[in-house]
Amino acid sequence: MKEPKEVDGIFQADNPMPTWWKLVWLISIIVSIGYVVYFHWYSEWPQEVAFEKEVAEHEAQFPAKQAVVANSEDGSNPYRDDAVAIKEGEGTYKQICSACHGPTAEGAVGPSLVDKDWIHGNTDKEVFNNIMKGIGPERQKLNRGGMPAWEGLGAEKVYAVMAWLATKNSSLVKAK
Repeated sequence: MKEPKEVDGIFQADNPMPTWWKLVWLISIIVSIGYVVYFHWYSEWPQEVAFEKEVAEHEAQFPAKQAVVANSEDGSNPYRDDAVAIKEGEGTYKQICSACHGPTAEGAVGPSLVDKDWIHGNTDKEVFNNIMKGIGPERQKLNRGGMPAWEGLGAEKVYAVMAWLATKNSSLVKAK
């Protein structure tokens, strides 16, 4: 065995690792290789099967809402009298729309949604299109600013907000 090396008063010995340490290291490598081989080639739980199983469990636990039909022929809101949708619409309005239209929809930066004056139409179909596509500079009226498109919210949330607005403003009509 060599003499310990001294550096700045600290002695460095070249001692080998203990045998038990080497065995634990070797066993962990062997077990991990065995696990990978078993999991990927011999188990009944490959990634694709696991994903499909989790999706099926999720769908069973949370049944999908019926997809909103793309409007009736007249373009009326399918959620207009749905109490659950109205409650959800109120929450979505307060979270997203109230920044511009005010917490009570009486207007702030954006126009009031509870008065009788609708700048871009007062039917469900017109309001839905205005919310989904936004109001760009080419459609601005009465020196009011534009509105961003909210297609990312999805039709269900937009219809729910419109159902809540219909409870606040009777001049929002189903169709002409």
